[in-house]
Amino acid sequence: MSQNPLLDTLTLIETLRAGDATAADLAALLNVSSATFKRHLSEARHLGAVIESVRGAGGWRYVLRNADKLRHLDAWLRLERARNTAGALLVR
Repeated sequence: MSQNPLLDTLTLIETLRAGDATAADLAALLNVSSATFKRHLSEARHLGAVIESVRGAGGWRYVLRNADKLRHLDAWLRLERARNTAGALLVR
């Protein structure tokens, strides 16, 4: 976990913009538990992401249905990544 829940939520949205993924894959990417992943999923939906769970041959996958309407989050993601990096440098 990045110690920045907002960064994790924005990263989740960015990842789903690239394509669908399983809950296990997304939780592993964020290095969080299943429960924490579900909280990030809820926050992403609160930010306007239309995320659906779709059953497929390999199990349940999450699909972002309105990726084109979330481009405004790109700048926010860049700012959070910069803030996270700056914070990590200060800790050293």
